[in-house]
Amino acid sequence: MSDEPTALWQELETLRATLRMTEDRLLRLETVQSGLSDKHEELRDEVRSEIKSLRNQISELKTKIDDSHKDISDKFVKTNSKLDKLFGARAVVTTLITLLTSILGSGAVHLAFSVGMP
Repeated sequence: MSDEPTALWQELETLRATLRMTEDRLLRLETVQSGLSDKHEELRDEVRSEIKSLRNQISELKTKIDDSHKDISDKFVKTNSKLDKLFGARAVVTTLITLLTSILGSGAVHLAFSVGMP
């Protein structure tokens, strides 16, 4: 089970790295586009199209990152819930053992005094 959160974190880091690369590429294209003169209208249209595509990719990557964060959070909530139940059950068992030991101990002391006294 410990491998699954590690794999999710690695996937999340990969998505973040891809997002940074895509954002860098978008910034370079926007810079190139702003430097193109009116003579290069066809090239400007292609660059606009590429920029639009990159913005869509960035949006999809951000959605995937958000989904990964949600998956990781859900898994931690489930794990913490299981741990809470385990520790709660352990506390109940410990309390019952302590109570039983106390009752048996006081009963044994009472019996010893009853038998030992004439």
